[in-house]
Amino acid sequence: MNAKLVTLLVCSLSFVALADTPALKTVTVSGSAVMQAKPDAVRLTMQIQQTSEKVSDAKQKVDEQVAAFSQALRKLGVKDDQLNNAPLRIQPDYQHDPERKLPQRYLVSRDITVSLNDLSLYGTVLQQAADLGVTQMNQAEFLVSQSDQLYQKALQQAFAHAKTKAELLAKANGLTLGSAQKINEQGYAPAPVMKMARAMADGAEVSFGQTDIRAEVSVEFEMNSH
Repeated sequence: MNAKLVTLLVCSLSFVALADTPALKTVTVSGSAVMQAKPDAVRLTMQIQQTSEKVSDAKQKVDEQVAAFSQALRKLGVKDDQLNNAPLRIQPDYQHDPERKLPQRYLVSRDITVSLNDLSLYGTVLQQAADLGVTQMNQAEFLVSQSDQLYQKALQQAFAHAKTKAELLAKANGLTLGSAQKINEQGYAPAPVMKMARAMADGAEVSFGQTDIRAEVSVEFEMNSH
């Protein structure tokens, strides 16, 4: 018997064995879970800007304001790794030159990002920003520092939810539920709570709301006969 014939016989036997294997009964279900948590940190993004006929004059004014604001933040306990005041932009201001030939003035600005792990400082930082000449305040991002751990719990609950649904479907078909064959993670949404940052009077009641941390899975389970 030559090698080609042996190979053909082996392939034929394998094909017969696969053909005789009973089809695997499976059910695919989805599961989801949501963990709710109150924000315990906030990221503030703001801007200080000045205009002048000379770039150097505008930059000097901006740098002085930024330095004063940064010093005030450090006195409140904000550390250097919680503060980013490096981004600098310089652009021409054609406001007084409709034909846009030569800029009459220049706009210089710095972006400042402050991360606070203590929400009790929120109102104080906003007040300092207003007092020291912050020009623009963007939306505040309220965050949950333990979002990864909460998501892991939500993921476990999402799988349990999917398994419960699969067990009901298996029972309805007179079968028992087997092991999971495929698991697909479908969702992760620890979205920050976005709010407009604004200066608040002392003693004002502040509510930071809450955020939803969602997990979703799709699971394929084996179903067995009794």
